[in-house]
Amino acid sequence: MIRPSDQTHSPSTAEAATVTVRAMHEGEEPQVRAVATRAFDPFDRLLFSTRGRETLVAVDGDDRVVGGVVLHATSAGRLGPLGIVHFIFADPEVPVRGIGTVLRDAADARFAELGCVETSARIDVTNSASQALHRAGGYRPTTATDQLRRWGWRMPLRWLQAGTGFDPGMQLWLRPAPQEPTAPAPGRALAVTAALNLLLLALVAWRAPRSDADALAVAGTLLVTVAVFLGLREAAIRLAARRERLQLGHVPWSNGLGLAGLLAVAVGVWFPLTGSSTSTRPGWRHDREAAALGRSHLAGALVVGALAWTAVLVEPTGGWLAWDEVRRAAVMLALFDLTLGFPPMIGTAARHVRTWSPWTWGMLALLGAGPLLTTLL
Repeated sequence: MIRPSDQTHSPSTAEAATVTVRAMHEGEEPQVRAVATRAFDPFDRLLFSTRGRETLVAVDGDDRVVGGVVLHATSAGRLGPLGIVHFIFADPEVPVRGIGTVLRDAADARFAELGCVETSARIDVTNSASQALHRAGGYRPTTATDQLRRWGWRMPLRWLQAGTGFDPGMQLWLRPAPQEPTAPAPGRALAVTAALNLLLLALVAWRAPRSDADALAVAGTLLVTVAVFLGLREAAIRLAARRERLQLGHVPWSNGLGLAGLLAVAVGVWFPLTGSSTSTRPGWRHDREAAALGRSHLAGALVVGALAWTAVLVEPTGGWLAWDEVRRAAVMLALFDLTLGFPPMIGTAARHVRTWSPWTWGMLALLGAGPLLTTLL
């Protein structure tokens, strides 16, 4: 009798007819890791692991590994078993289309064998290829509100199982999805981002106060800081995007609240959850629009840089603003948004500018790190 984990799944696309999916054999992990290294960027390579998880591999007619999917299912509970796709990848050096589709379908079949009531995948907002792959398989992105409606007070348990809540720039995709989610209006999405950052800055000010101003003045200062910094940043991005003929939407980083909240409470550091402004055009591809996105986010980054240097070099008179709180927020926003151009800061100005022009990002990184170095000297 064939065990479920050893079953062979047939390809579902004609283009990948020569590809078969099976369980990874003992001793094949080096081959799988080599394919993953070619498929992922440097940061994702550091995170890649098959330890404690089930791995299915796609092999060609010569039994050579050409792709893989790393998954596992949680134990049964009040919410039922959850299937989790950790990594799915195809060898970019293999000229065969449809490998990802075959792997996705094999993973879904395996989840059905394990009795999973729903399955999940965490996908970054800029990964248009992975989004298209999972959407075709019945997955849909879900907001925190959708998840609360779906799981109720047990939502933190599902977050813990799915490994979400500590990954800014990522969205939790679920299958089955009851309906196609409607994208929130831009104003509402931006309001969510503003509210998240206002909460985080309030936690930072409580954990590590920088000002002798009363609580009301600090609260007013933080409100003005969020409105001005994030508002002008987003306005610059949108204006530049209009010149690039881009249609942009905004996705808040609610899935990063766990990480950002921990940093705020534990060490008094603001991890800016800037959200991602990406194309809303159906069928868009990040590689085709990388230059336009880079130029658009460069405009927002230059606004942030100007605000940060102003906050560091200028000392206004009058006590109606807690300027030390403004300065701290400006320094951290410039550092994260302009300098850290790699995950988990997916979708920030630095990431988009680096993808478009590494040289420009290098100059931008100096601009963003400067305010922090100035305050430390």
